[in-house]
Amino acid sequence: MRRRLLALAMAVPGILSLSACGGFDFDEQTGGDGTRGEAREIAAEVTLDDRLSATQGDNTDWKKFTLEDGGKLVVKLWWDEPSISATVTLRDELGQKLESMKHTKGQRQEALGPVKVAAGNYYLELVASDGASVYTYEIHLGDGGGTPTPDW
Repeated sequence: MRRRLLALAMAVPGILSLSACGGFDFDEQTGGDGTRGEAREIAAEVTLDDRLSATQGDNTDWKKFTLEDGGKLVVKLWWDEPSISATVTLRDELGQKLESMKHTKGQRQEALGPVKVAAGNYYLELVASDGASVYTYEIHLGDGGGTPTPDW
């Protein structure tokens, strides 16, 4: 009986380490845009897309954009997989949070804002805590109009 307990006690750590294999660490596969310093330059008034995947280690995307004029900023988002758990945050040039929105599961279309902003540099941080999705996004200054958007 003692031998069985000893064998079991020695096997448990190995079994636990095997069950942890195969996954990715947070942002292990981020693709080069996982920090503010690596933020991808984007333009306002353009439709763009990217992907987040908590299960594949691409939890965080950072985008950087410059506004020549101030006004009311709106970020429009469309999620291919609306079951994702994600947060979208608008930050100023120093990285300070201006506005944040937690994605509503099941919702395909969402908007962050309007947020009153001055001319300058801004960051958009997107973080997935569970699930994966391609997302499409647009940054608008003014009334939030502009480029025609997908209609799902």
